[in-house]
Amino acid sequence: MSLPTRLKIDIRDNWSKEDTKLQKAQKALSDLVGYRIDCEPEWQMLWAELQPHYPDTSTFIPSVCAVVSAWCDALTTLLDDEKNEEWTEKVLEELGKTHKVKIRLEVLPKPPSPRPTTTWTAPQSAFTIHLPKAPLNLTSSLSSGFSEDLLACLDPPVAPTPLSQRQVPDDSWADIEVDSTSGAISTRDTGPSTANVQKKAETAAAVELDTLPDVATLPRPEYLALKPPYHMIIMYSPHAKEISIQCSHPPSLKVVEGYLERWTKRDNNTANRPPAATLKLHESPFGLGIVLDGLTISTQGSRMNFVLSPTLLLSFVEGVLGYKPVSGDGGTWTFRRDIGFKS
Repeated sequence: MSLPTRLKIDIRDNWSKEDTKLQKAQKALSDLVGYRIDCEPEWQMLWAELQPHYPDTSTFIPSVCAVVSAWCDALTTLLDDEKNEEWTEKVLEELGKTHKVKIRLEVLPKPPSPRPTTTWTAPQSAFTIHLPKAPLNLTSSLSSGFSEDLLACLDPPVAPTPLSQRQVPDDSWADIEVDSTSGAISTRDTGPSTANVQKKAETAAAVELDTLPDVATLPRPEYLALKPPYHMIIMYSPHAKEISIQCSHPPSLKVVEGYLERWTKRDNNTANRPPAATLKLHESPFGLGIVLDGLTISTQGSRMNFVLSPTLLLSFVEGVLGYKPVSGDGGTWTFRRDIGFKS
């Protein structure tokens, strides 16, 4: 299977050129450890495995480059930290066997984590970056996740302790209570409460710093618009006899437009009996294909005395499309849907 021309160009521009972010990250790592970086991905294999998850071909190579760059940054930061002196010695000892930093890329069909992970592969004396068989999750936690993996990858596996050898603490009966009246036995819960555990998790998440994504790794607007959350804003102008809808999810607009068009009455006061309400979809100025981001409903041209009301539309958006109201004030309503629609 040969690579598409687009991918070959992206490999040249994002992987091979010396002024790319990836090459700079690899050079920083190489200068620190004193060994060259050996990373030559099998692009045909990676593309064959991940192609179904990248309808926008132009984001595939930049996404892989972003993963490897984050990995290099994580390893460089750990090796340069004096607190990791003992761990650094282990890493340098392993790298000294081959006098290079060998990096392998593999695709995991059933990854243990939705994010890319890394392990040390002793037989090949190489670090292996495991890519999930899914769209690469290039979040701000990518480098911190790699840091956690790298610190643990050289540790020997811990064998499980047999149940018969597990020791029971001397105070194992300390948490048992007996009711003096009824004789009922109960235990005291001395562990951390669910609320405390949740609070600690939220605090840890808040400490994590966000990083801006690389623009080259982001899909085109027509693909990005299909991912939740979806946002919709409805604006009602009774004087203009018009309702304007702005929506980040084009298929939702098409459903609204199709439903209202099907059930729009005819203007019997006009000879050719046109629809009593005109519906007009609006195209976004962004993207390569046709991306719809607006719909206008108007009864300005109708000779019938219909009063355009937003109530049917509000009910449809919330009850049929499953959008949740966020705010509403002065003829403007904002909705949001966090669960994606099945394709």
